[in-house]
Amino acid sequence: MEISDLTAAEGRVWRAFPHGTAVDFRAHENEVTPFGNAWGTDRTVRGEVLRALLLSGASADGAIAGLWVVGARVVGRLDLAHGTVDVPIRLIGCHFACVPDLFGADLRHVVLSRSHLPGLEAADVRVNGALRLTACHLTGATRLGGAEVTRSLHLDRTTATAPVCLDGARIGDALVVKGARLSGGDGMALSAANTSVGGGVIGTDLDAHGTLLLTGLRVGGTLNLEGSHLSRPGGAALAAAVLTVTLDVLCNGLRAEGEVRFTRSRIGGRLSLEGARVANRGRAAVRLGGAAVGAEVAAADLRTEGQVNLRGATVTGALVLTDARLSHAGGAALLASGCSAAQLWLDGTELVEGHLSLRGAVFATIHAAPETWPAQVWLDGLTYQALFPRLSPARRLAPLRRDGDGYVPHSYEQLAAAYLRLGDEAAARTVRLAKQRHHRSTRPRYARLWGYVQDATVGYGFRPLRATGWLCALLLTGVTAFGLHPPRPSKPGEGPDFNPFVYALDLLLPVVGFGQAKAFQPQGWYQWLSYLLGALGWVLATTVVTGITRTVSRP
Repeated sequence: MEISDLTAAEGRVWRAFPHGTAVDFRAHENEVTPFGNAWGTDRTVRGEVLRALLLSGASADGAIAGLWVVGARVVGRLDLAHGTVDVPIRLIGCHFACVPDLFGADLRHVVLSRSHLPGLEAADVRVNGALRLTACHLTGATRLGGAEVTRSLHLDRTTATAPVCLDGARIGDALVVKGARLSGGDGMALSAANTSVGGGVIGTDLDAHGTLLLTGLRVGGTLNLEGSHLSRPGGAALAAAVLTVTLDVLCNGLRAEGEVRFTRSRIGGRLSLEGARVANRGRAAVRLGGAAVGAEVAAADLRTEGQVNLRGATVTGALVLTDARLSHAGGAALLASGCSAAQLWLDGTELVEGHLSLRGAVFATIHAAPETWPAQVWLDGLTYQALFPRLSPARRLAPLRRDGDGYVPHSYEQLAAAYLRLGDEAAARTVRLAKQRHHRSTRPRYARLWGYVQDATVGYGFRPLRATGWLCALLLTGVTAFGLHPPRPSKPGEGPDFNPFVYALDLLLPVVGFGQAKAFQPQGWYQWLSYLLGALGWVLATTVVTGITRTVSRP
């Protein structure tokens, strides 16, 4: 292309290129780029002119060439597809009439910040440096799938009204989408599936209307979405399944309409959802199923409309839901079946609607006041070492009676074992007595009678002192009755002298014979009294033996 074929504006750019100096067409510093289609010929540059300069790479002696244009209107297509450009490209605050085509190009340091673009075709592009799209206005699809950027990719403060695709991209340093406003079509705002970022992802104060798709994303540092607003009602606002993050995932203060999903993800540090607000009513609000978190899950002051699903998640540190407010009508507001963590903090947590499921979960300690447990719980298989705060069994037993599975022996044994580890054997006996009573309530009416007898006499063996009281009362009754009306001898003139105390004791303890019961025969109703004492003696003996056996077999 000859210089004589250029317009005055293009001539300025052509002459500045070999020296790498800036050409600024702006009338003032605060121009609004989206209105650049009204700019005149005095600041209009053809895309083919820029292409010719970039592919030639001509430089002046002793200078470093580069394209540096500010505030130009670029007409025609800037087509660098499969091209190789060895100079930096800076097209700042420019208005592009056509979609730039960088497909498969090999470029060096590209800056399109504050520009207006009807889209960007840059799939499989390689940028040996940074790619900056800071504060751009993108009205068409932005395709960066498979791109390789050796340094950082900037989309901070960018406004996009069509989907941004980064699928399979490789970014050496950081991905920056801080303060971006994304509202893609077809329900997708930003897609970074299977993308690799060597450093961190900075997405604070991001506003995305459509799904933020991070499935398979690999991050070498921290993923930061603090203060962001994500909206995809009825769908996935944040889809980050199979995510791999070396350090932390920070979502403090997140606002999401739609599901927030981290299923089967691997997070090396902590996952923080403190103060987050997630609404996906009637569906899952937060999913962590099968995720592995190397530190803690911090979700204090979390508010959700929809289920919090932690099924099968593994948390090395604490799972903190202190002062959370969860709601999921008709199902489990907190579903943590099979979840494991060092600690579970539920202090101040309120399950407004829905129940709590901890089936098969494993925690070293659980911090939960009695009022935390909702009207219905599912606790079968829940395992823990200690339960805080330390309260009496009367306050801890109520949730066990509200289990959705009905009578769950394991839950009672876990609570009793927790008291035993604290050295409170009396509390452990109280829990196991409650277990027997609950079990009795599940049996047919005719089968409950023997349970009532055992309960009234020795409390199923956990109240052995009751037997002493019953024996003393029956012994006193026998001594009084037979002392006033001694029975006649079975064989007059033979046998021992009558002793009302020994006679009553012989009736009550049929296993031990003192010879009195056989030597004397009561008459009338006294005979029936002797039968009654003998029968009650058998009952007491059986229940005492049951209690002793249970006591010996207890760990």
